[in-house]
Amino acid sequence: MKFYGTFCFKILPYAIGLSLLSTGAVRAQNNTTLQDVQEIIAIVNDKLISVYDLDQRTKLLALAGGRRTISREELDYIKQQAMQALIDDRLKLQEAAKYDAVMPEKDVIASYENYAGRFQLDPDELEKQLNSAGVKKNTLLDQIRGTMAWQSVVGGLLEQQVNITDDEVYNFIDNLERNKGKDQYRVSEIYILVSDNAFRDQARANAVAIQQQLNEGSPFAAMAQQFSQASTAAVGGDLGWVMQDTLPTEVNEKLLTMSVGETSEPIETEDGIYVIQVTDRRQILTLNDNDIAVQLKHLLFAPEDGADGKFEALNKKVVAGVSDSQSCEMNDQDAAELGAKESGVLGTFRIGELPAEIREEILTLEEGAGTNLYQEPTGYRSFVLCGKEVPVVELPDYDDVLENLTQSRVQLIAKRHLRDLRRDAIVDYR
Repeated sequence: MKFYGTFCFKILPYAIGLSLLSTGAVRAQNNTTLQDVQEIIAIVNDKLISVYDLDQRTKLLALAGGRRTISREELDYIKQQAMQALIDDRLKLQEAAKYDAVMPEKDVIASYENYAGRFQLDPDELEKQLNSAGVKKNTLLDQIRGTMAWQSVVGGLLEQQVNITDDEVYNFIDNLERNKGKDQYRVSEIYILVSDNAFRDQARANAVAIQQQLNEGSPFAAMAQQFSQASTAAVGGDLGWVMQDTLPTEVNEKLLTMSVGETSEPIETEDGIYVIQVTDRRQILTLNDNDIAVQLKHLLFAPEDGADGKFEALNKKVVAGVSDSQSCEMNDQDAAELGAKESGVLGTFRIGELPAEIREEILTLEEGAGTNLYQEPTGYRSFVLCGKEVPVVELPDYDDVLENLTQSRVQLIAKRHLRDLRRDAIVDYR
């Protein structure tokens, strides 16, 4: 049985959107002039946006998309997106300042350091990577400031406007019981605000361009962080688990036709345009095999051990040898007797986190038993089941439901609040 793509699970780190650091997308340009810094391209209420600001944000957005080459048409589109992002940042910071909700600079720096850590870089290394692409550290810090300011407004001001009644909570729980066995979806979103229908065509074109970049391999989470105008942008667009009919009607209708891993075309609603991705699906109050947790060890054999017609004999020997041990406490001597070049603990994983090729067999194993050998570039590997934990399926408690409903309502209010800020803003383009 072939298993291509080295089995790494948590052995190798995974970083979303590392394309941010791909300097092939936009070449570093060090020809910034004093005129660029001083020349004003727009005024948002009383806050300025310079040519330099636009140039820097454009480069950052281009890098986030991971594009190796950018046409003039694509660059014009990215500039439009950069301008809208800068306008939104100014509005978010102004709104935060109005309620004294601007985040302390030490928190902004801490967020920047966490951002670097997601790419297995220290902050100085991230700054060097950005500089090599012509992006200054403060450009990313400014974006972080805008995101954190908006999170502060959403969590401090808008959440206070949400009042979930006891009846709503209990009705939600009753609805779960009535819908037991029906599908529930894990969804991520990229949301493009339409504050004025006069700009709907532009928003539609932006959404189409985003979808195209996603189709070409740009990571959804990275694109959401850079382009989405919803507060979920801070978490890569993740909406969490949603039930049918909890999203806008147009989005829900499309969701019901999608499969796991699929990304939608732009979906238009009254307030804006969505691009969504289904990252998982499960049945309400129904045990999902993908949620079962398993503890695994492994045995790895050299490529030559199974070559020249020796695979079947090796496979039979390993499966029988692991079964005969009747224990998961396989020591180095056991591995050596079977001829493994490597063995050890892999860790604990949800079945849904495992490669699809091995999930079914893992589920059929008794504790202490091992799988058949799977071929990899590095050799042949057997996975040994050391433990299994089957989750208990039960109704969520009151507090969990209250939090879920509150956050859903807050997200809706936040989108409308930003739309209102955009409509009321005085933007003077130069």
